[in-house]
Amino acid sequence: LFSKSYVLYGYDKAKLAIRKWNFSIVVEGQMDLLMSHQAGYSNTVAPSGTALTGEQLALIKRLSPNVVLAFDADGAGLKATERSAHLALGMGMDVKVALLPKGSDPADLIRADGQAWKDAIKNAKHVVEFYLDALMVEGKDVRSDRREVGSVVLPFVKRIPNKIDQSHFVTRIASRLN
Repeated sequence: LFSKSYVLYGYDKAKLAIRKWNFSIVVEGQMDLLMSHQAGYSNTVAPSGTALTGEQLALIKRLSPNVVLAFDADGAGLKATERSAHLALGMGMDVKVALLPKGSDPADLIRADGQAWKDAIKNAKHVVEFYLDALMVEGKDVRSDRREVGSVVLPFVKRIPNKIDQSHFVTRIASRLN
């Protein structure tokens, strides 16, 4: 009767907005979803107590191939972002990541500063750019930067099915690494 891996919390309320705005926002928890809807982002959905699955992404992709991942800005949230982005890219979706302040989650951010949430969604970066920015910190050894980019960022590029998009990101990475 009920399988968590096939259900998205808020999907029934978000369908029209996802189609209208041509993107969805995926958050981790139910409170994050409720606060996002209250902040005016009715195109937000959340997995129901499980990691985001391919079945859930297929539901989202039927409405729009564009998704913004807005998971908590902690270790678990970053792991969930990485795992979800790999799945979504492999399905041919365009994946962006909202940069939240360190240690915060969407519900806390909206409660504290609704405009900061709107800015985070508006300024969401493609997952490849997001991880490039996160890894390329001033003052680090160039060789270690290249190794990290090779092990973290290139697998995202490999998952992109469109060869033109792949070429674009390979060029961006090469440029950033000189």
